[in-house]
Amino acid sequence: MKSYKFKFSKLIFVLMIAGIVLAAGGIALTVFRIIRAGFATVSLGITHVLVLLVCALLLVILPSILIRSAYQITDKELILWFGIIKSSYKISEMESIHLFTKTNKLVIYFKNDRYTVIVVKPEWYNEFTKELLSKNDKIRYDVSTTDGTDDIG
Repeated sequence: MKSYKFKFSKLIFVLMIAGIVLAAGGIALTVFRIIRAGFATVSLGITHVLVLLVCALLLVILPSILIRSAYQITDKELILWFGIIKSSYKISEMESIHLFTKTNKLVIYFKNDRYTVIVVKPEWYNEFTKELLSKNDKIRYDVSTTDGTDDIG
């Protein structure tokens, strides 16, 4: 099984790290406030619990997105891991792969009018495409060049 990690932009990476730091800070501040003031009122208690739950959830989701976001190609499926969320696509249902060179996007089209955009390093597009085509030789591969013409391979 071959894996291809997501390519996050620097801005997204920085925002996720900032979210992790803020969530950890939110937990620390809320625990400090609980120790200092306790649960003086019901609404304050509910607020403390909600802040702790949201921050804990962020501390699970954000690192998992950074660590486990990848595409995995098996013999029968293309599996998309986005953190703790898993989606799988049957390779047998793929109709075509299209590389848009002007926007540098790789798109997979399926039989039921669905599609997905592949978000990996552009250097991996050829290897990724060859891996999928080796699993199903009926998949068509197209390239749109920047001058508006199509190359069919």
